[in-house]
Amino acid sequence: MKELTQANQTYKGIIFTAVSAVIFGFTPVLARISYDGGANGITMTFLRCFLSLPVLFLILKIKGIPLRVEKAWRMPVSVCGVFGAFATTVTLYMSYSYIPVGMATTLHFVYPVLVTVGCVLIFKEGITVKKVLALLCGAAGTLLFLENFSAGSGSGAGIFLALLSGLFYSVHMIVMDKSGIKNMYYFKLSFYLCLFGAVLSGIYGGVTGQLTLHLTGQAWFFAFLVSLCTSVGAISLFQLGIRYTGAVAAAILSTLEPITSVILGVLVLGELFTTRKIAGCVCILFSVVLIAAAGKKR
Repeated sequence: MKELTQANQTYKGIIFTAVSAVIFGFTPVLARISYDGGANGITMTFLRCFLSLPVLFLILKIKGIPLRVEKAWRMPVSVCGVFGAFATTVTLYMSYSYIPVGMATTLHFVYPVLVTVGCVLIFKEGITVKKVLALLCGAAGTLLFLENFSAGSGSGAGIFLALLSGLFYSVHMIVMDKSGIKNMYYFKLSFYLCLFGAVLSGIYGGVTGQLTLHLTGQAWFFAFLVSLCTSVGAISLFQLGIRYTGAVAAAILSTLEPITSVILGVLVLGELFTTRKIAGCVCILFSVVLIAAAGKKR
């Protein structure tokens, strides 16, 4: 009976993590559709964070979770808010204006490799053969996306922004892991990350004139949907997936995210699915799997 219960918990975790990855994978497609209704990268970043704040606040109040953040966690939360909620999202969403969604999302997914490099160089964590192979696969996958690339082209700008979003997200992940704020109640952390993201993107968009709220009804709908799916749905499901299956299994299952983006980019947005893109996806996803497998040995 006990083994059966454990198996059921594992199956639940697999489902939660898979659904989370799929949600994270299709939200970029929704964001790209909203661009046709007047949105842009800055606007989507602001709306993704701002529209979820009332929902997250209500959830915390209903559950009786205090909003106060422990003193030791205030700086890490601020850093994650700047790099995770603001810088990562705005650079990734801006890249959608230059390159296909599937390519942008997969390039962004080099962050597991960057996290490994950061942990080895900064925190002196050991590196295994599997991690070295993962770094090589990630680099090879990135190079495969550089078809029709030139330094002054729009595609070059999109590739740079997508890779930069991966760098920012790797900083966010390392700080979250090493500071211990990963143990904070997930809706509470999400609330503060969204608060930082909304304030910073609002200020940036206002100063640069890129924040526009003159959107079509369809664009508002998709922006709200993206906000709810990411800030309330996908993050909490991924947390449950880790709880029931463990971080290694959840990391491997999360590779469904870029696959989802590539497939939906082809089906919904009519993006091309070339052999090089397929090979690039395979290489980068394989690097993620290798890192997850290496982590299991620790």
